Amino acid sequence: MLPLSQTTGYAVRALRCLQEPGGHPMLVEEVAEFTGIPRSYLSKLIHKLAKKGLVVARRGHHGGVVLARPATEITLEDLSEAIDGVAWRKRCLMGLMGCTSENPCVLHHFWEETLEQILARLRSVSLADLAQNYDPGVDRFRESHGMLASASGPAHSEMVEH
Repeated sequence: MLPLSQTTGYAVRALRCLQEPGGHPMLVEEVAEFTGIPRSYLSKLIHKLAKKGLVVARRGHHGGVVLARPATEITLEDLSEAIDGVAWRKRCLMGLMGCTSENPCVLHHFWEETLEQILARLRSVSLADLAQNYDPGVDRFRESHGMLASASGPAHSEMVEH
């Protein structure tokens, strides 16, 4: 059982296209085009992320979406929690209703230990860290919007400060 859903993956891809707070707002339609995320799905996702305080979305002539916090301050745990909630953390790995600390199933202690490792890792990885992952659509978007510092390749790209 993995806590990161496909929707969380979409959120990572979309947020990598956005600029830091105070930067130029990006249009949802444009992000959807480059990332391949369906526009209506992305619109709902952005709305959810805005409600959780991870992005700022504005309508109108100068509208668009920017990150609400610097990419270094947005963790995978923040994204997972915003998209998938925290209920999965309390569920038995085998789906047993009666599994508790007082009445554990055979995998209960394994899951408790594994869960702590997963959460520690999710807390340690920021959106900025994920910028080093190659993603053709996201990298094309970032390059076309002047968000890559150099053309030396996706692994060496950094966000331009605004």
